[in-house]
Amino acid sequence: MRLAIPVLLLLGLVVWQGFQAQSQQGDQDFPRMELRPHVIYRPASPTTLGAPPFTPLELRRAYNFEPLYLRGINGSGTRIAIVDAFGDPTLSSDLARFDAMTGLPNPTVNFFFPDGQPKRTSSSWAVETSLDVEWAHAIAPGATIDLVVAFDASLGSIFDGIAFVANSLPNETVLSMSFGLSESSYPTTGSFTIAATHQLFATITGHGTTPFASSGDSGATSCCNAQYPSSDPLVVAVGGTSLTLNSTAFYVAESAWSGSTAGSSIVYSKPAWQQGLGDSNRDTVDVSYDADPNTGVLVESGGKLFQVGGTSAGAPQWAALMALASQANSAKYGAAQPLLYKISSYHDITIGSDGFFAATKGWDYPTGLGSPNANSTISAAAAGDFNLIASTTSLSLQAGSPGTSSITLNSIGVFSGNVTLTASVSSPLLSVSLSPTVISLSLGKSGMSTLKVTAAAVGDYTITLTGSSGALSHSLSVTATVSSAAGGSGGGRIIAT
Repeated sequence: MRLAIPVLLLLGLVVWQGFQAQSQQGDQDFPRMELRPHVIYRPASPTTLGAPPFTPLELRRAYNFEPLYLRGINGSGTRIAIVDAFGDPTLSSDLARFDAMTGLPNPTVNFFFPDGQPKRTSSSWAVETSLDVEWAHAIAPGATIDLVVAFDASLGSIFDGIAFVANSLPNETVLSMSFGLSESSYPTTGSFTIAATHQLFATITGHGTTPFASSGDSGATSCCNAQYPSSDPLVVAVGGTSLTLNSTAFYVAESAWSGSTAGSSIVYSKPAWQQGLGDSNRDTVDVSYDADPNTGVLVESGGKLFQVGGTSAGAPQWAALMALASQANSAKYGAAQPLLYKISSYHDITIGSDGFFAATKGWDYPTGLGSPNANSTISAAAAGDFNLIASTTSLSLQAGSPGTSSITLNSIGVFSGNVTLTASVSSPLLSVSLSPTVISLSLGKSGMSTLKVTAAAVGDYTITLTGSSGALSHSLSVTATVSSAAGGSGGGRIIAT
């Protein structure tokens, strides 16, 4: 295994309110409230085939990855970014033993420390880091892993880790994040809000990188307690299941895991690709994966073996699956939900609940579209699509004076072609123009159009933008609050993507 430690970028620091971890082993006392990982673990040892803790061979077989490896699809030429806090001080030796035990090749792992190397350790984050790296490698053994280690688990350090991916790692295929906090607990002012983090994801997906995030391990007790960043419409939210295999490790059944956190966003309204599902807001989760600690995976950390569960197990493996899709289809996917929601080759999970939401036929809150049938899912991902993102989310207008907003279009997968943009308005008092109105997108690339808005009178207005290419069509809505010429208060905000 070759370990590279590149030059580091120093960024800012703020504090994030805490999230309770669930683990058998306790962390050192934290001097301030911090974000915790979505990981649940206990000591373990290898067992018989088809029984947990599951090894790479078993989950590769269960989720039908094996035909891909037989075709030479192993993630070669792709990069998997992982953001964790504190890191695992014994990761190099842990990964070497895990690979030797499971028959995996040695990977290339690059370490990045945006705010400097951590000064202390956390047992939960060490297991989380081992889980993320070992299982991303297990599913995409040919991929390069870029591990971004946040100085600690504060909001500022985690934000800096995501910002490092956005600003310094533009060639990543995917990004895996296994942490979260209730949207209602997130700060609404300052530099590190949900809106500020969303802009990082806009940059990341603009590079063609697909972000994944675990949805949480606390189940649901109400409709609207989705966790961020999994609730961001540019991030694929990964929920959890309980997985049953037979004695030869083939798939038997799955049910919704009781700890799979899911719900309706209180920040984002319904994205176009999720219309007709759930309620009128952005709903989580999008997809799911084995997460039940009782059907957990084998992880080596600190020289010991653990059986590990939590939705943290699914995020790096779904990210690795998308890396395999990138190699197989010679494409990068960026904001991939418009494509994922068109694919039907999932294991549809129809039983179980997370305490509030029940699994049902088709999309549901705790398991989303379902878990992967990897070979079929990746074959279906050969189709292409595009999306629209309003990269300027604050638009201040005065009556009679124009304002502008930039609209970014991204090619998803193998899409290339012309996209025609049109705009409709909620009032004849509002005039809008787009330049250009036809954007040519090449494979894996982005294009931009400028929206110019002028209002004749004070008021709240809605502009609906639609991009069309053949049978493909996507829309987003932007609202503008227009003040008097002497005022200038208010601003535009994104309604849907």
